Amino acid sequence: MFEVLCHDGLARIGRLRTRHGIVETPTLMPVINPARITIPCSELKKFGAEILITNAYLIWRNFGPSASEKGVHNLLEFDGPIMTDSGAYQLLRHGVIEVDPDEIVKYQESIGSDIATILDVPTGATATREKAEETVRITVERAKRAQQIRTRTDMLWCGPIQGGLFTDLVETCAREMGRLEYHVHAIGSPVELLENYRFRDVVRLTMAAKRNLPVERPVHLFGVGHPMFLALGVAMGCDLFDSAAYALYAKDGRYLTVHGTHQLSELEWFPCDCPMCVKNTPREVREMSESEQIDFLSRHNLYVTFAEIRTIRQAIWEGWLFELLEQRCRAHPRLLEGLKEFYRHADFIERYDPVSKSSAFFYLGPDCRHRPEVLRYRQRLEQYSPPEGKTLVLYVAFGDRAKPKSTSPNPHFVKVVPPFGPIPEELEEMYPLWQHEIPEEVEEETIRQTLDAVRRFLERNKHRYVGIEVLADGEWKERLLEIWEKMKR
Repeated sequence: MFEVLCHDGLARIGRLRTRHGIVETPTLMPVINPARITIPCSELKKFGAEILITNAYLIWRNFGPSASEKGVHNLLEFDGPIMTDSGAYQLLRHGVIEVDPDEIVKYQESIGSDIATILDVPTGATATREKAEETVRITVERAKRAQQIRTRTDMLWCGPIQGGLFTDLVETCAREMGRLEYHVHAIGSPVELLENYRFRDVVRLTMAAKRNLPVERPVHLFGVGHPMFLALGVAMGCDLFDSAAYALYAKDGRYLTVHGTHQLSELEWFPCDCPMCVKNTPREVREMSESEQIDFLSRHNLYVTFAEIRTIRQAIWEGWLFELLEQRCRAHPRLLEGLKEFYRHADFIERYDPVSKSSAFFYLGPDCRHRPEVLRYRQRLEQYSPPEGKTLVLYVAFGDRAKPKSTSPNPHFVKVVPPFGPIPEELEEMYPLWQHEIPEEVEEETIRQTLDAVRRFLERNKHRYVGIEVLADGEWKERLLEIWEKMKR
């Protein structure tokens, strides 16, 4: 049902098999309001949409039994896979809906959804612990009940994860849902957090769920569709995203980019080369009617979002997603907070990262020290023992700098490379120790962390060396010698 083709950290390219075709992930599912369609669904494939998501509750309320006779694909005029939500979002916004959990399960079967969702109870961002516990309990109970009343075997079912800001409840919900017979899991309650740029909380919520879900099942992150957040969402191991942002932002005159959101009224030029932007100027669009402006912005917003999806896929395929991630997360301080929170899970991320990649390791700042490649090397270095009776020759190396000449008759060369630390000559061929790009001037934070790695290496191995020779310049030499002097005391 779900085949993973390649990994970069937790991120993965996969193929999700449905009754109406294969969906390549990661991908975005444009949200379709069945009663108010902004762009005809038949046109969405040209933007890059392989799968749509619509709301079964809204179909039930607006079309009733006639949709069961027609089927959701004919209703929307889309021949690809369609996922349906159950009305839980409306429950979160309005507090009540007129359909019961069993009824919406059976209704989704009747309209022929490719991926259907149980009627869970969203926790939201403001719930008390008592309320959050209740949402988890009811969601799991409804998931168990849905298993019993499902009749179709050609549909995939989504089991949502609730718990909100109470990560221990999220973990419990994820473990409980993971034991049930569901094909996809959706992480609920991020929308309010995203609307308020609380990206660190979104990361906490998502990682709590991801760490406790079955790794073989695809994960859907509800309500995420802004291109500036997608790289971080994919890096956390999410495969499916949905959003009505392309249309909702358009109605507000907002123009999406991978770096943030602009107001159409403030744009002098379009920073985009999508088919919409290359044919028009902001002034020309502002002279359009309101409906034409909404159509223009909706289409641009979809183009830029799917372009980012393709960029992310290529980055995973070639092994440079972390470089892309760090670039994107430096577009906004709140995203940078999210990145730092994500790297708190470095041990977990490292488990799924390939031991070798086709791309080089690019140093983009002190956060690089948390990357899987650095963590893995540090762990392996702790198991390494240098040869005995030699003189340790420490030198600092950036890029392709050649090994220096030593005056020692029996040298053991160990180069110091930020942010990896000491690299004995026997280990130089490990990825990415031979394949990296690091500037000669790095931040003090990185220097301290690199020197600390040298100190730990010397503490473990100083008894194996008969002396030391430091072949470095300026401050690096002074600080390396200072570490050695302290070792001898």
